[in-house]
Amino acid sequence: MWGGTALLMAWGFYRVGQTNQERNAQKLEERQVRYAMAPLLQAESDNLYLLREIENLKREREVMKNVEGWKVGASPYNNSEVWMPRAVHELSRHNQK
Repeated sequence: MWGGTALLMAWGFYRVGQTNQERNAQKLEERQVRYAMAPLLQAESDNLYLLREIENLKREREVMKNVEGWKVGASPYNNSEVWMPRAVHELSRHNQK
């Protein structure tokens, strides 16, 4: 009687180990896919940032054209030694909260 139970327990532990290995292999594959896609997604995000930045600079140039000494694209703050990307978002009612 104990021999059959021990055999079933051993089989169960074997299956648990196999399932864990399969799950770990699946997770590894998903991570590798994400790592491979990251540069492409970053490039796409950078491209969208650049397009929004160009559009915002055009709007800034139009709005501030009558202000003397205004430099389009220059930061109004005194932080010239550190570059920070501007918060550029679409200026629409849908994005305002």
